[in-house]
Amino acid sequence: MRAISDSVRNPLVWVLFCLLAALLAVPMGSSATRDGLELRRVKIAIIAVDATAQVMIAKHRGFFEKQGIDAELSVVGDGTLTVPAVLSGEAQFAGVPVAGLAILKSRNAPVKAVAGGALYEPKVPTTVLSAAPGKRISSARDLVGKRIGVDFLNSIAHIGLLRWLDRGGVSPEDVNISTLPFPQMIAPLMRGQLDAAWLPEPFATQALQRGARIIALPFDSVCSQDCLLTAYIAHRGVDSDLAARFRNAVQAAAVWGNQKRNHATSGRILARYAPVEAKVLERMTRFSYATRLRPRSGQPWIDLFAEYKLIPQSFAATDLVK
Repeated sequence: MRAISDSVRNPLVWVLFCLLAALLAVPMGSSATRDGLELRRVKIAIIAVDATAQVMIAKHRGFFEKQGIDAELSVVGDGTLTVPAVLSGEAQFAGVPVAGLAILKSRNAPVKAVAGGALYEPKVPTTVLSAAPGKRISSARDLVGKRIGVDFLNSIAHIGLLRWLDRGGVSPEDVNISTLPFPQMIAPLMRGQLDAAWLPEPFATQALQRGARIIALPFDSVCSQDCLLTAYIAHRGVDSDLAARFRNAVQAAAVWGNQKRNHATSGRILARYAPVEAKVLERMTRFSYATRLRPRSGQPWIDLFAEYKLIPQSFAATDLVK
């Protein structure tokens, strides 16, 4: 398998930050009491997509409060900003892709997985490669010489796309990659400034309702069965009791959020953080969330990033929790 060209500079600002960040997070405070229970105040750094709605549910349906946690959700513009928030102590928890955590662990960054996040289910269009309206694109070879939007270089979107292209006989040098935060990607896609774009929900449905068309589900080339897509991390020195309570809350939220009868309510919760119209909420494909932290289900992402030389070698996914 071809390694990514040396001419492509690794833009993972948050990985470099990891190597320079303070090794100790700032202490967490307590907040007001409720029914005599002192709540631990924590901040959780996320991007506003359906894959992170698990913690939104935990906050607004009271699952955090039941675990004695006063949670503040800090929405950042893109995924490069979540890890620095944890390492600096600005946030105590953050949602990250499993592959991003693999990079951090390979560099001995002082973080670990404390709870499971979103799942990727093959053939379920929660993450899609979409063609701009009017573009005649139906295969990897149709993208040769075309401009494709991803969130940032060497993200799971970017590397998952490269794996799919490679299996279609197309090399990274054959396409032009543009980087934009997901919310900003739809307008240039509609104008034809991007020929295609990799989009997660709810942005995938927003694009489809404006005339885009699904080309492929690139993550199907990574996961042959359900696999862990994201996880929630904390500093390695996080209080174990607090980490357990956090995990209990997000797992309870996952059980609730996975029930189809609750999708309308959880969609309204998502709309508090992401610019989602009602007509999009009604049609979008919802992510499923991990009801247990099972690191082994994230192994395909570790193997993929090792294959593309973004980590020195593969390792056991169970190391993600250490």
